[in-house]
Amino acid sequence: MDILFDTNIFIHRENDPIVPEDLGRLENSLKKEGHRILIHPQSEKEIRNDHDAERRQQNESRIDTYVVLEFPEYPNEDDTEFRSKVPLATKSNDRVDNALLYSVYNDDVDFLITEDKEIHSKGFELGLEDRVFSIEEGREFFESETATIQGPRAIRKTTVGDLDLSDPIFDSLKSEYDFEGWARSKSDRTAWVNYNQDDSLGAILILKSNEVENIGSEPELGRSRRLKISTLKVSERKWGSKIGELLISIAIREAVNSGHEEVYLTHYVEGSNDVLVELLETYGFEEVSREVDGESIFLKRLTPGQGDNPSPLETARKFYPSFVDGPEVNKYLIPVRPEYHNKLFPAYSGRDIPLHEFVGEFQSEGNAIKKAYLTGAKNKKLEAGDILLFYRSHDNKEVTSLGVLEEVHFGMTNADSISRVVGKRSVFARTDIQEMAESPTTVLLFRWHFDLESPISFEELKDTDILTAPLQVMSEISDEDYKYIREKGGINERFALD
Repeated sequence: MDILFDTNIFIHRENDPIVPEDLGRLENSLKKEGHRILIHPQSEKEIRNDHDAERRQQNESRIDTYVVLEFPEYPNEDDTEFRSKVPLATKSNDRVDNALLYSVYNDDVDFLITEDKEIHSKGFELGLEDRVFSIEEGREFFESETATIQGPRAIRKTTVGDLDLSDPIFDSLKSEYDFEGWARSKSDRTAWVNYNQDDSLGAILILKSNEVENIGSEPELGRSRRLKISTLKVSERKWGSKIGELLISIAIREAVNSGHEEVYLTHYVEGSNDVLVELLETYGFEEVSREVDGESIFLKRLTPGQGDNPSPLETARKFYPSFVDGPEVNKYLIPVRPEYHNKLFPAYSGRDIPLHEFVGEFQSEGNAIKKAYLTGAKNKKLEAGDILLFYRSHDNKEVTSLGVLEEVHFGMTNADSISRVVGKRSVFARTDIQEMAESPTTVLLFRWHFDLESPISFEELKDTDILTAPLQVMSEISDEDYKYIREKGGINERFALD
């Protein structure tokens, strides 16, 4: 595959004592697996025109080891979709950034490695977040002896009192208020954390349940029982990774388990390309008010309110984990082999474990909200908004999990193209993708909503005439059969919108 490097990572290579090792390991992994490392001609031009002679000489020696992307296309006025998300740049460095992103958008390259915050933010806007990596994320994605596409390191449950308050991730919080004093007063509060390779914090989530306070000034939102995200921080080295998504997933699951309808957090917005804002909006948070000091309040409802009438796909996105499952929505049973099921649905154990009972680590590979599955099924009726019921085949033979289809790609036979489509969502090894691509492959991009509290066995499916034989291929089921599975499986009907 073709991996485009943003040459600005060389600046990190000079000034950050941690990044050189990670960047070197990433380069070695890419070369070992036969991938091409490319730089954009606009990046090359920018370096060769640097007026600082010493820096120019150093960076020229670096870029001479890479291949220059030949004849890339550039965004023009006809690319209305791209231009609607990324306006015409007025500064030279922004033009270079936009050219890098367009190379991914236009599939001139497979993935982009960058540490640039604004590029990651624009990638979110364009729906390219699964193909734009930080250095560390790129290393974690590609570095494997078996070329397995991996997620970031696990999320660990701890307490605020066990945190190192001198960690750089807290610097911005300290500049806003007495964070250390607050943290010491909340030492027994649960924290969910992810660590970088050097054991510094990569991300942190701290929650406060059952808060009943007047919030907001412009306008006032009044008193209501809500789940508050006290702290949600993702370090720059984790921008674009699944870590932020995983932490939001934990917060939403806690709200579901504790019966909350609303989740909120406060945040000082950092310009038009605030990465956290992009992440929040992806999972249904909206800026609904501001405090007197200008701090924004972002609030998410778990179900639509009065006057809301979203489409099935909009419901799954904006009001996640709610989903539309009326008779107008198609429902499918999807067989999944145990080795892939273990990775897609690692929390599957007959019921969701309440977070207050959880001990250990969340493995990020399968606990993300956005997932991908590859199948040889030839059904061309699939469309966004369809309900997917996943059936663990071969061993347990039971329906275990429910998701909503976001996007489908039919008849793919090129392994590199499949890897581009699934990006960070994949739990498939590169060798698996190559093997599947030998015949037409359907790629399902979906959002995981629930594991069934009581999985439905094949014997029960057979006794109720939903199946006549163990499921081997994807099958559409009736609305009546779906409702039987939903009821017997224990899916919370509060989130199932007919």
